[in-house]
Formats: sequence, structure tokens, C-alpha cells
Amino acid sequence: MAQKSIVSVIDQYFKRFPHRNIEIESEPSSDLRISVVIPVYNEDDLTPTLTSLFFNQKDFTFKVEIIILINNSIEEKLSIIDNNISTYNYLLLFAKNYNNNNITLLPIYINDLPIKHAGVGWARKLGMDLALKRFAKIAHNGIIVGLDADTIVAENYFSEIAFFFSDSDTQAASIHFEHPIKGTALDKFNYEQIKYYETHLRYYKNILTYAGLPYSYHTIGSAFALTVKAYARQGGMNRRKAGEDFYFINKLIKGENFGEITNTTVFPSPRTSNRVPFGTGKAILEALKNHKDLTLTYDFKIFETIKQWVNLIKNEKYEYRNFPILIKEFLTFKEWELHHELFLQNSSKNNKYIRMFFFKFDAFWMLKFTHFSRDSTHGNSCLKSNTNLLLEQLGYSKQQSVEKQLNILRTIDKKRG
Repeated sequence: MAQKSIVSVIDQYFKRFPHRNIEIESEPSSDLRISVVIPVYNEDDLTPTLTSLFFNQKDFTFKVEIIILINNSIEEKLSIIDNNISTYNYLLLFAKNYNNNNITLLPIYINDLPIKHAGVGWARKLGMDLALKRFAKIAHNGIIVGLDADTIVAENYFSEIAFFFSDSDTQAASIHFEHPIKGTALDKFNYEQIKYYETHLRYYKNILTYAGLPYSYHTIGSAFALTVKAYARQGGMNRRKAGEDFYFINKLIKGENFGEITNTTVFPSPRTSNRVPFGTGKAILEALKNHKDLTLTYDFKIFETIKQWVNLIKNEKYEYRNFPILIKEFLTFKEWELHHELFLQNSSKNNKYIRMFFFKFDAFWMLKFTHFSRDSTHGNSCLKSNTNLLLEQLGYSKQQSVEKQLNILRTIDKKRG
């Protein structure tokens, strides 16, 4: 019965959503449990990532496939095409030499993506759709994992991901990550700036929790996992050129039982990058060019406003006139009344009203409100000062350095998970 169920869910996905057929000669093992999908575009060296996956893992007893989706548009520069071909040939040789009974590398090269949609979102979707098809062949609700080409993983990566999903009814999860803040592979500048950037990410996540929001999770493309059923039910990955991870993971948070895997770690690189218009690599690049000051973040006052509004809603005080001024500047009375009446009509108890409220006023809405507040009223301000305000509210003492703040926030995130 369970096998028919998973096949039915997958079949329904491929009937409803556009996809591309990618043929693989080898059949998946009946013991396949995890499929790791890595989009690759114009990369120079995948060795650190492959080493961490193939040679540094603790023993595991199930089968793992690594799908690497090399991609470029049909109108790509010749230099990038040449680099992608070189990468593909390297991966074919790597697979020939190192594929074994436990782990298999499947290199795929797609070189004809229409320029309108070519990018990381589509590449990730192509790889994840392929993983879905391979799990369909063995009728198993396996695990699909998102990873990036510049990221290495801890030695218990496979074992902890498998254990997490076997020991709970969770269908999707973020995975704990830590950018390297010291090293010799990159310039000192990168390691200094990534401290600010990661602290900003963790500050934002934890201040959403402080404000009372239920969807405060990290949305990192190199650090998430989900079941086959969850992937199919939520309509699969999108084709966005950037931010595909934010949109997809937030859809999972709203639509699935979502959790956090904190007993293993992925280590994304703090390198610069211009592959996408925002994200880690772009932020470090803009800091290098003095286009962005990573020592600044969203002002604490914005989230005090959100917290005040959320508390009103949780206490069934729905009158628009009582809302914080900043909320009313962003949300009109007419808009609120429309949603409020809809919530009331479809809920007999406060807890259902709250669920509907947070479904509508979700992470994307809150991010838009945060940007509106930043641009209109509370401009970006000192990261260290704002983080200390948050730490104090969470019961921690002020810290004199961003690095110490970062270590505390990492600990908080691991404890919460």
C-alpha cells in the first residue's frame, strides 16, 4: 500500500508540472536512501566537496547517489562552456575511479537551457526532478538533499540526515551550517566579512523567533533536505535565477512538517561570486567593492513592531486602529479587513485563526515589511549593537566582538534544533 502511495504521488507530480526527461543508463539500487543534488556552473575545483562526500564520511549501510547537474544556457560564453566541459570530463573520470557499492556519482551536463530561465534554480530543479524519478523506480520515499559546489560536509553528514528522517515524522528540514571564519584558502578579507554576514543571517532568523513568528528557519540552498513525497507534494523546485532556495524552503515550511538537522554541519565557502544577484558570494563581493557594509543589519525596532502586532493577534485583538503605526503604513485597512473576515469565516477557534494568519503573513510578507520599514523609517544600523539587544532579550550577556556573538547564535540554533 505504501509503495502504491509513493508512486502515485510522484506520478501526479510529473503529470502536473513541467519537467525534462534526463536518461541515465544505470538503474538505482533498491537500497538507495539519499540523493544529493549539486548544481554546477563555471566551477574550477570540485575536489574539496567530492572528498568530503566520498572519502571522509563515517560508515553507512545504505546507498547514496550524488547528482551533479552541470549547466549553461544555449547562448553561453565559450570560456564558460569550455570550463563546464572540462568539469564534466573530470567528473566522469572521478565516477569511473571512485564509484563504489555505497556511493555513486552521476554527472549530468545540460548545455542548452533557454537563456530566459537558465540559472541555479532550474539546474537545481533538473537535478531534483531526476532524483525523484530514480526514487520512483524503486518506489521508495527517499531523501533529496540540496548542496552547493563550494560546500564541504561533516563526516556524519549521510548518517545524521538518514537518522533524522527515520526517527521523526518530519518531511523537510534545514541543515546546520557554519561558514569557515579562518583559513588560508581565501583572503583574510573573506574570513572577516563572512563573520558579519553569517551573524546577520542568524540575527535575522532568531529575531523572527523573538517576534513570535513560526517560520524562522534558515533558507540556504546548500543546507536543506526533504522527502520525495514532500518534494512532489509541494510542486518541486522553482526555476528562479536567484532566491530559489528561499522561495522553495518557505513553501516547505508552510506546507510540510518542517524541522532542523543540527547534529551534522555543512560548511559553505565564503568566496566571492557574481553568479547570482544576491546571497553569500554576492554579499562578500559587494563588500570587497565597498558597495555594501556588512557591519550593518535590520534595526531591532522593526521587530519590536512585528512582535507588538503578533501579540495583538494572538490575544484576539484584531482591531486595525490598535495596530502599530508602521504596520498600518504598510497594510491598509481594506486589506486587513478582507483577510480578517476570511480568517473568521474559516476558523471556529483561535488556533486555526492564528494558523491562517501566519499562512498569509508569511516569511516573504515579513521580509517585504522589513525592507519597507528599513527604507521608510528605521534604516540599517550597527550589526553588533542590534545583535546584543537580541542576545539580552534571549537571556545572554552583551558581547564585545561579532565573532563571539556568532558563536553564541550558532549554539542557540543548534540547541533549538
